[in-house]
Amino acid sequence: MNRIFALSLSVLLTFLTACSSGSSSSSTSALDLAGTWTVTTTSTQGHGSFSGSAALTQSGQGLGVNGTTTIAAPVGQIVLSQTGTALTGSIKNTINALTQSLTGTLSGGALTLSGSTSCPSSSATQSASITGTITSDSIKGNYTITSGCYYSADAGTFTATRQ
Repeated sequence: MNRIFALSLSVLLTFLTACSSGSSSSSTSALDLAGTWTVTTTSTQGHGSFSGSAALTQSGQGLGVNGTTTIAAPVGQIVLSQTGTALTGSIKNTINALTQSLTGTLSGGALTLSGSTSCPSSSATQSASITGTITSDSIKGNYTITSGCYYSADAGTFTATRQ
């Protein structure tokens, strides 16, 4: 299950944010992320590696400009609002109906995003985060998942490239 979560998180976050390889000001043109992307995650905690592809659709402003962007893939969707370099929104993983609030920053080629959700049957919290560097057709970085209601702890690296 860590691979599914890491893949869905990485796929959605990676594809969503890969469009913003330049400045995050409103004078920057947003890039279209629609298309097929391949993501590979590699655990540094002994959980192995996973690779998969997903076709994405995009609606809204596109990141890199102020406004709201929605990116959808077979494993869920992300809705993010950008104001300057600040990002806020949510990610919905359709595999287990998990929805997390997201916050982060996008400045130049540097990205940070984190999210968390309360566990429905306990007081535990599940959280995940990514940090990375971005170009117009790829992103690479690190992910961290804490133990919680859906997945055990994991951390590792990910890369994504547009086909």
